[in-house]
Amino acid sequence: MKKLVVLFTIASFYFNVKAQDRVFSYTYQTNVLNKGQKEIEVWTTLKDGRTDYYRSLKHRLEFEVGLGRKLQTAFYLNYQYSTGIKNEDSTQILSEKTDFSFSNEWKYKISDPVANVFGSGIYFEYSISSTEIGIEGKVLFDKQIGKFITALNIVGEYTISKDFVTKDSQIEVKNSIETVNEIVYGLSYKLKDHLFVGFEAFNQNIFGKSKIDASILSVGPSFSYSTNGFWINFSFLPQVTNFVNNKLDLNGHEKFQARLLFSYEL
Repeated sequence: MKKLVVLFTIASFYFNVKAQDRVFSYTYQTNVLNKGQKEIEVWTTLKDGRTDYYRSLKHRLEFEVGLGRKLQTAFYLNYQYSTGIKNEDSTQILSEKTDFSFSNEWKYKISDPVANVFGSGIYFEYSISSTEIGIEGKVLFDKQIGKFITALNIVGEYTISKDFVTKDSQIEVKNSIETVNEIVYGLSYKLKDHLFVGFEAFNQNIFGKSKIDASILSVGPSFSYSTNGFWINFSFLPQVTNFVNNKLDLNGHEKFQARLLFSYEL
């Protein structure tokens, strides 16, 4: 019995040391850094393909630190730019947008995906830019069974934006509110040492004042490679349908999105 306890302790320690090796790009796992551990993560997300030309790139530079007692925090510097064609009063115009913002996340692990029936955790993030304030909450679930890792996130986002409109040589400021609910799922299989393959599914629900405006489902392959002190993930998610009308929505949403992440342990 004592040998089993020792083996379990060693296995648990090894898993915790490697805990931050993410295998998904969009789906969060419950693992957190150990106290004092630090990582730098670099994100790039590409969104492309609408009826009229549109393309956007979002970059995030993240610094993570483990605080102990199953808690970690992270700080982000975000940079996003996009170019697209918009139709206004029967006239096409070229729209370009650049945005810088700061974000801070807090993540708390409640239960472990190996030692417990399933892993669970909670996540909170706030973001501030010159025109927007946003908050985001996630409930995290995951489970590791043999060579399989599966994870589910239930996400809520609330964003207040300021829009500037020129009217009669005057600039009017209008506040707009966007509420978004997301369900994100990932399943991955350990193909060989350090290499995982699987898929992710991403359902984004955008709400208007009294109804749901869009419910976009995107599904695609996911790849992950990790080694000591370093990991890299890539996911490619084509849009499958908009559940509101059961067809692709390429007016306000993209034909596909892709995300690349890589990280170094400091």
